[in-house]
Amino acid sequence: MLCLGYLNRVFLLAIVSTVSLAESDFNRPFSLRYEKGLSLATLVENTLAKSPDQLWLEALESEANALRKRGDSWVAGAASVALGYQEASSGTLHYIDGGISVPLWHWGQQDAEALIAEKAEQGLFDQIIHVKLQMAGLIRAVLWDLALVEFKLKEAMLVVDFSEHILATATQSVQLGELSHLDLLPIKSDLLTKKSAVLQAKVELNKMIKRYQTITQSNVVPSHFDENRTELREININHPVLASINSKITRKQAEYQSLMIRGSGQTRLSLGVNSDRGDARSNDSESFNIELNIPLGSDVHNGPDLAVKNIEINKLLADRMYLIRNLHENVFEISQKMTLGKDILVMVKEIAHLEGDRLKIAESSYNAGELSLRAFKSIQLSQQLAELKVTEQLIINKKNVALYNQSLGVLP
Repeated sequence: MLCLGYLNRVFLLAIVSTVSLAESDFNRPFSLRYEKGLSLATLVENTLAKSPDQLWLEALESEANALRKRGDSWVAGAASVALGYQEASSGTLHYIDGGISVPLWHWGQQDAEALIAEKAEQGLFDQIIHVKLQMAGLIRAVLWDLALVEFKLKEAMLVVDFSEHILATATQSVQLGELSHLDLLPIKSDLLTKKSAVLQAKVELNKMIKRYQTITQSNVVPSHFDENRTELREININHPVLASINSKITRKQAEYQSLMIRGSGQTRLSLGVNSDRGDARSNDSESFNIELNIPLGSDVHNGPDLAVKNIEINKLLADRMYLIRNLHENVFEISQKMTLGKDILVMVKEIAHLEGDRLKIAESSYNAGELSLRAFKSIQLSQQLAELKVTEQLIINKKNVALYNQSLGVLP
């Protein structure tokens, strides 16, 4: 039995040799080519770098940096400067007022803001891994679907080849007078039906190639993309999908805590200077003042904002519960497919073995003149299709392994 890595190469060579499309957006021909040095992991990284999600991830990084700067600031907000000038009606007396007002951190508020920044940075990391896993899932699926569609084309072409041999044999029989022209018509009709199946298979292959190019923005395919089954058997807390939603929850909780500490507003410290200037007969005076502005009524005024944050937190908690259920269900479903695939592989191998034995017997009968060419070709076709079914099932089983790894959050 050929190793599956070699089979991957055969699949892709067949794609390159048999498929050349001219239906790109710019009507330029293109095709897929395999590359030995390209790994599945590298393909995922390259695709992620070209993904529109990169813009979103860069925006998350900018937000995390902005939150970190705010948490490191020694004041709780932007300071304001006030400058006033007044002149008496007589024109001999001037009042000049100047001051600065600075918002102060409440007790523990700066630490709370620093925690928000920390959770934002962790959330950025978790989102990158989550997006990478999603990209890996798309690429895993399309690679194996590409191999499966290619085999469907090969199967359809094999059937057409058989039908053409039958037609040639029947045509010769008509010429010899052994068959009537009426007997030839159903055979021609059947051949046309088989050829239409080939055309449909080519269309499906073209669509799958286009899908691969759309996902990866590349025509290069790794020559080996089969995977070993992960040792994990159940969902854990490090699953990228769970890590992503957990970071969102902890971020919202940190924002809730910071909002509670801030209350209905920031306490402000104001420092001011007053200067009075009169005429030459008056005494000039200078004064300095300090003012502390403390907002009151926090429970009343920031209650709605806290309620909104609480709604967001509980919505994420509910989403996480549903997500965990779906993840476990998905793992179970893929596990069942893997078990079924192993059993089917045993059966199709046995069928291929039986068809091989049957072909040997048929070949002896045909050589002895006991079996017609049409009957012999039919048995030969059955044997070849049985061999293809074995290889096809190997592809399906390897695809299930890749999807199983994907369901458990394992990156290539």
